Amino acid sequence: MPHFVVGKVIDALNRFKKSVNGARVLILGVAYKKDISDVRESPALDILQLLARKGARLFYCDPHVPVLAEHGMNMKAEPFTAATIRKADCVVVVTDHSDFDYRLVARESKVVVDARNALKGKNGSKIIKL
Repeated sequence: MPHFVVGKVIDALNRFKKSVNGARVLILGVAYKKDISDVRESPALDILQLLARKGARLFYCDPHVPVLAEHGMNMKAEPFTAATIRKADCVVVVTDHSDFDYRLVARESKVVVDARNALKGKNGSKIIKL
């Protein structure tokens, strides 16, 4: 599944004439499951590593995981704000935490890859659902 998601991110960026190399990619949710802090076996870890290998500039939001220090990654969570979303070339919904305002994500994102169907009911050319 992580390879499939990364492929969708690459496709989504290409649709907007943007390469994944150098693109700012925001991962929404790095925890294994909704509304928990456990990152063990989270697909977000593999997605982050695969995107990093492609040259993406990565950052994440997760209200349950303030610091991510796994698999050689050392990252601090960004605040979940409109400004954070706007600075991303692509937003990837990996863990659909209840704390995320998906209307805000749909409104402020340049492009969204929704791996959790969190934006159900939201449509548009910039929303890629898996």
